[in-house]
Amino acid sequence: MARSPRKRPAQVDLGTADVVLAGTQELLPVLRAAAVRAGIDAARMRVIGVDDLPDPEETWDAELAVIAIRRPGDDPAFHRAQAAAELIDPLLVPHAVRIVVTVSGLTRLAPKVERTLTSEVLHQIDAASAPSGFERPFRSMRMRLGLAALRAAGVRVFRVSIGT
Repeated sequence: MARSPRKRPAQVDLGTADVVLAGTQELLPVLRAAAVRAGIDAARMRVIGVDDLPDPEETWDAELAVIAIRRPGDDPAFHRAQAAAELIDPLLVPHAVRIVVTVSGLTRLAPKVERTLTSEVLHQIDAASAPSGFERPFRSMRMRLGLAALRAAGVRVFRVSIGT
């Protein structure tokens, strides 16, 4: 039985795309610095705390959302990330790329970890907007080692979709 084709997001141009950054208060400065380092224009960023509710009437057509959640102890970070993704959903276009970063409560994001995290988020953006599975970007050995280091440090990066 063949899978039904799914609507893939278009290629995200970081120089011109509107971006929503959401996260816990201690991770928002790290997220903003990583976004600027990745080439996202600061004027096109919207930064929202996970605990802050956006205005219900406000709409924005962001093509990319990055959500950063610190998971203290046994708190289910995936459920918290899903709730944050639903919270910012009115600010996004229907098939926007949503990337979630969860950080262990004990992990301190050193500059080297931040750079590795930035490259992994950029890889996830490219993978999400690839036209097909065959044209997905290749993960080099260096990127694989970086991803293993992130996992060992307690950092997870994944994509979520809402309502599809």
